[in-house]
Amino acid sequence: MKNFWLLFFIPIYIFASDADFSRGYIYSKLEDRFSTNEIEFEVVDNQIIIYNWPQDINCDDIQTYLQELCEYPIQFDTCYEPQNPISEPLGEHELLPQLSLFFPTMLAQPHMLGYSAGYRTYDRVFKISVLPVSIGDQFQLYQFKSVKYGQLYFGMEACVWAIFEARAKSLSLINADYYVAFPFTYFNEEFSARLRVYHQSSHLGDEYLLENDIKRLNPSMEVVDFAVSYDFYPNLTSFLGYGYVFRSDDSYKVKPNFVYYGFNYFLDYFKICIFKGEATPYVAAFFQNSENNNWGLDTSVALGYQWNKPYGHKLRAFIEAHDGYEPEGQFSRKKTRYVAFKIMYGY
Repeated sequence: MKNFWLLFFIPIYIFASDADFSRGYIYSKLEDRFSTNEIEFEVVDNQIIIYNWPQDINCDDIQTYLQELCEYPIQFDTCYEPQNPISEPLGEHELLPQLSLFFPTMLAQPHMLGYSAGYRTYDRVFKISVLPVSIGDQFQLYQFKSVKYGQLYFGMEACVWAIFEARAKSLSLINADYYVAFPFTYFNEEFSARLRVYHQSSHLGDEYLLENDIKRLNPSMEVVDFAVSYDFYPNLTSFLGYGYVFRSDDSYKVKPNFVYYGFNYFLDYFKICIFKGEATPYVAAFFQNSENNNWGLDTSVALGYQWNKPYGHKLRAFIEAHDGYEPEGQFSRKKTRYVAFKIMYGY
């Protein structure tokens, strides 16, 4: 097993990249705001020259958007001949790329990567209200040279999900799940795919063990999974994945196979603007069937708002309803239902 993890630490050779930071920065903003449309431009002498844009996008919308991000004057010129197209520098090999794409976040998944805090109630397993929190993030460590068929990244993900008793006197830690993963992620327009290997382990809180008559098990496992996603529309993303647990601890043996699937849907017609930030409501669903739970259906739905930044992390406030099996550690074979309110900062 030790030799297996060493595969991820083979030295990576660095290929030179001459990407201009300002041009790449503006490109990332346009990709995030107009993600389904290709806008071609150059930055020349501190001026943005846009020489190609889709006919269904109003020039005023592009100009207004860019003026909120930078002070460069903007010129639209369909006759301009680019000297250094944006596609070339962004296609090179790069260690720790600044402009990274990530596999779409499954917005109803109980354990999402990011920084979050919340309140959960009506949980059938714990019988009390709990406070779920998480600390985690994801990074692209290496960008392979892009080709006309898409882009490929190698990255790292890490997170801790914990739940605490919602009691003012103690706030005792009930359970904490630790996760680290190394994904390969592929992108080609509306299609994306992810192959990852990850470790996940669970630990009960000391105070919770002392206060309750419960035997601590060790739900520690290594998993390989493969997932795909597709954007049927600009505001609708669906995904499907399969996972295989190839090692689990003897004290908590996990049956290997599971599948998951679902969608994210953004309701663009109900956007609101607060402090120059644009918030879009969404509804999402996440389903899982696991051999470990005799292929029983695990269902989570979420309804909330996402505050979009031009690039990078998003802020979300949402209500999550779950019906199925407990997502926390050694309780994962017990059926439960709960409702939670969460605030999250992540991709």
